[in-house]
Amino acid sequence: LRLFISFLIFLFLRARLDCPMSTLPKIRVAGVPEHFNYPWKLAKERGLFQKFGVEVDFVVVKEGTGAMVQAALEDKVDVVVALTEGLVASIAKGSPLRLLGTYVQSPLCWAVVVGAQSTLQALDDLKGKVIAISRFGSGSHLMACVLALQRGWDPAKDLTFHVAGDFASLRRAVNSGQADAFMWEHFMTKPFWDNGEIKHIGDITTPWPCFMLAAKEEVVTRDLATIQRALAAIHDAAQVFHHDPTMPATIAGEFGLAPADAAEWYAGVRIAAERFISEAAITQARDALVSAAVLPAAAPSAPSGYIDMRLAELRRDIKCIGLYNRPELLSALHRRLAHAGLSRGPLAYTQLLPYDQHHYHGVEALVAMQARLGIRPESKVLNIGSGLGGPARYLAGSIGCQVVALELQDDLHHAAADLTARCGLSSRVHHICGDFMQVAEHLQTGGFDFVVSWLTILHFSDRAGVFRRAHTLLRPGGIFFSADLVQQGCLADAEWKLLREEVACPSLAASSVVYCSELASVGLKVTECIDETASWRTFTQERVAALSSSEEQRKILGEDVRGGLLSFYTVIRDLFDGDHLGGLSVFATKPLGW
Repeated sequence: LRLFISFLIFLFLRARLDCPMSTLPKIRVAGVPEHFNYPWKLAKERGLFQKFGVEVDFVVVKEGTGAMVQAALEDKVDVVVALTEGLVASIAKGSPLRLLGTYVQSPLCWAVVVGAQSTLQALDDLKGKVIAISRFGSGSHLMACVLALQRGWDPAKDLTFHVAGDFASLRRAVNSGQADAFMWEHFMTKPFWDNGEIKHIGDITTPWPCFMLAAKEEVVTRDLATIQRALAAIHDAAQVFHHDPTMPATIAGEFGLAPADAAEWYAGVRIAAERFISEAAITQARDALVSAAVLPAAAPSAPSGYIDMRLAELRRDIKCIGLYNRPELLSALHRRLAHAGLSRGPLAYTQLLPYDQHHYHGVEALVAMQARLGIRPESKVLNIGSGLGGPARYLAGSIGCQVVALELQDDLHHAAADLTARCGLSSRVHHICGDFMQVAEHLQTGGFDFVVSWLTILHFSDRAGVFRRAHTLLRPGGIFFSADLVQQGCLADAEWKLLREEVACPSLAASSVVYCSELASVGLKVTECIDETASWRTFTQERVAALSSSEEQRKILGEDVRGGLLSFYTVIRDLFDGDHLGGLSVFATKPLGW
């Protein structure tokens, strides 16, 4: 009997092994064999796909975005992890793909490289040169056009393109004389300039998040629940990826990077793997593709038409506002520096003062603030919303203090860091790219003597949260300074619409009294509050008048950049002229404890 029972158990177990009672639903995800996609391997190794009840077959596609898009269209894969600009181009041309979410939130940093024996030294040397690209419409092609537009060049006239093919072919092209330069992902390219095969002359970052997820609409209809499970698992994997201290070493080993390079990449990358997609990301990529003649001017412009709303959700952010959703601010900087003969080489911070101070009244306002704050050489300053770094460089250069310059927008952050390096101030100004509300959690409690911002707090929905974090970061006796907007009277619905859509201002304190009471509620003692309304109204009026009438600025900036700046400046002037918008400069101290 025992032998018979054992035989039955054997048959049962064999049946379970040969014919499993349930099989997990499966999807095929395509991606390039690069460090960005390590979370997919991590999710499988840590059992996260199994946890969410899905099997994911990650298909490596070395040829890149174009090949992945084609594979999805031919039903060889279900979901692709591809460059944002490539996906936007495909959708705009009529493909049935739709965006499902943002995979890598941070921009892609493209290294600009030349041949080992090239005499080219800087990005501005590339005007009129031959740029090697993998194919027309590729990221290497599009970013060359973005670089040209930022510098005020015409991509069709000032650059010539040579289609070389893959990465190895691009390197051969610049060393054989077929091309002068090419662009490729920074950290995957770095080993080749470290070994002397090519030479690195600069970097340029995409003005949008670099990788998104996409699938055909019919695939989403068929496999909606399965895709949701897979995306939930990869979201968890991204969290593990960012909180595992061994990850830089793992990335170095997996992808052949130097440990220091892997650590630098890991510190800067933000793998979000989330459903939210920036409206501005789609708009900026689409506009850049039109400027590069990859898409016609009539290409679809509504961001909602690019996403699958069953999985993705559009989000408006600061990049949606007129000053930031196109490259006018950076283009204006580059064109003005070129006109002044300051495009390359070492600089004194004082040489940049006419070009890098974008707050009201420029250096005059900084001098007035310093007269009240008394920042000293040994002081530590945190600048929230540092933009192109003008105030941070001024404080570090004129006083000698240490400044942490925190900026949300990657393109401004990278441009600011480059200018700081050219000024020889990198040891005093430390640039960080990120959201203050998140970065503040990783900064030293009580580590700053001063926390300062100019026209930045207005972009936060949780103003009190900003104040609480500033209070935490200040040492006892430290001072918080903010130049900010407030309501003055009752803003009309039309004015609120302008503030939200054109200024990315979700809310304002009802008055300066309310603003000061909010500071007091978190433990900051207001020592002075200056009504800036009349002064700022006059400034905004004069700024519009000067830019409108200056023929010299029209020639320097070009009508495209001048028109973009003028449009935004006019909105701000009109809001102040409505007499319902006010401004203040406020100084508040963190008490010593009694």
